[in-house]
Amino acid sequence: MPGSDFAARIERIVRMLNHGEVLPVLEEFYRHDARFFENDFLFAEGPQEARERQANFLDTCSSFEGIVDLVHADAGRGISVLHNRSRFAHDDYGTGAVNGIHVQYWQGGMVAREEYYSGDRVEEMLGFWRGVAKASPRV
Repeated sequence: MPGSDFAARIERIVRMLNHGEVLPVLEEFYRHDARFFENDFLFAEGPQEARERQANFLDTCSSFEGIVDLVHADAGRGISVLHNRSRFAHDDYGTGAVNGIHVQYWQGGMVAREEYYSGDRVEEMLGFWRGVAKASPRV
């Protein structure tokens, strides 16, 4: 995928996530056979399963504020890295914030694999990918 198309698709993902459009992002940008991992464990096989696993929580949030930033993108390798610090209010869980790193691997203009890191892994992964970003040109 040419760099400008890659950059435009990532910009659109970030914009949509920051507008709280989490589930539509799964439909538009992920391959039908994409695999999703959370802290190195399989979370979902395909965007439909990922959507089902996330919809119950997201649909019952009374508010959701997307706060997602691009950390690194490499069109040549087909990798994008996002830092997610979104906030939510939920009747059962109260108010809270997400703190996670999404590492997305692209094929043919779509995300084929996503590795999500949360908890103790966030700072490690954020430091690693910020270092990669400093050492290589950005898309």
